[in-house]
Amino acid sequence: MNSWVPGAEESPYNVHNLPYGVFSTAEEPLPRIGVRIADQVLDLRKAVLTGDCKTCPSCTALRDPALNRLLSLGRDVWSRVRAQIQELFTDPAVEESAHRWLTPVDQVRMHAPLLVTDFVDFTLRTPDARRLQPRGTNGRASTVIPSGMPLVRPSGHRRDDLGGIAFGPSRALDIEAEVGFIIGAESELGRPVTPDAFDQYVFGAVLLNDWTARDFAELEAESLGSFASKSFATSMSAWVTPIEALGAARTAAPVQESDVPSYLKESDRYGFDLRLGIEVNGVSVAGADFGASYWTPAQQLAQLTADGAVLRSGMLFGSGEAASPPWRLDDGDAVTITATAPGPRGTSIALGEVATRIIPARN
Repeated sequence: MNSWVPGAEESPYNVHNLPYGVFSTAEEPLPRIGVRIADQVLDLRKAVLTGDCKTCPSCTALRDPALNRLLSLGRDVWSRVRAQIQELFTDPAVEESAHRWLTPVDQVRMHAPLLVTDFVDFTLRTPDARRLQPRGTNGRASTVIPSGMPLVRPSGHRRDDLGGIAFGPSRALDIEAEVGFIIGAESELGRPVTPDAFDQYVFGAVLLNDWTARDFAELEAESLGSFASKSFATSMSAWVTPIEALGAARTAAPVQESDVPSYLKESDRYGFDLRLGIEVNGVSVAGADFGASYWTPAQQLAQLTADGAVLRSGMLFGSGEAASPPWRLDDGDAVTITATAPGPRGTSIALGEVATRIIPARN
């Protein structure tokens, strides 16, 4: 597919990618859903209002200031809307009119792409005798923040210089680069979802920085689990890459032990060939190959409902730490997480970055 948008063929935000986000401009401050191509953002609200469709569920959803209603409509609608957007960007007949719906990306303000309804964070580890299933913890959906929002250094209990316990700003703020997956379709209470149903329930992927205060975590190690050390913030990319865009990035997952429970067995065992990178103040400090993960995203999805718990539209689950450089972060430091993946026919696509600046504690 060749796009009429200038620079789209060379950009990792090409017609094979087309991530969704929510943006506004100085002239039009109302947040609306957009799709990025190259260095432009397509205003879907304007596109819908200009066309003949006004009242169908998908057109109504595309006029919202968040992705949640679109997520709830299910895979068939996601695929149809994506195909229509690809057709718009590749049909020369609509180029003249569609130009009116585009805004340069450097002239928009990005917002959170959706209201996160639940957040579960997995622990990405290789298996051993004590780990026969993906392990995760329930996170704090209310503190999932979009890329670009500053991170206030958290305060909590930690050891002081004399080995005693003190309350104060974290001295060991840590980066955890992860891939997040956003649930669209809802499941039924009491009915587990299989790994093979991944494409039916997962709308798209984002990058996450699941910040950790390691000095708080030391004191929580013998408690019920992470609390103050994790709940203060998780940064999420402002762009959501559709799962369909990652079709060419599917790669064979590592061979799994034979004693994996039956509810985690996959008929097609695959991961995603994503290459993650971390920069601090513009300097590369770490990278990771996400495709080498032992527990696949599909298995993590199945683990979410193994006990009969439900999947809700707007739910986010994190893959677990893919990269975490040993780096002392100071106030004012800027952390950026990026990822690229192979696209169709030798192309490459990029996931939206997570960029965050650390600011001092407020107490």
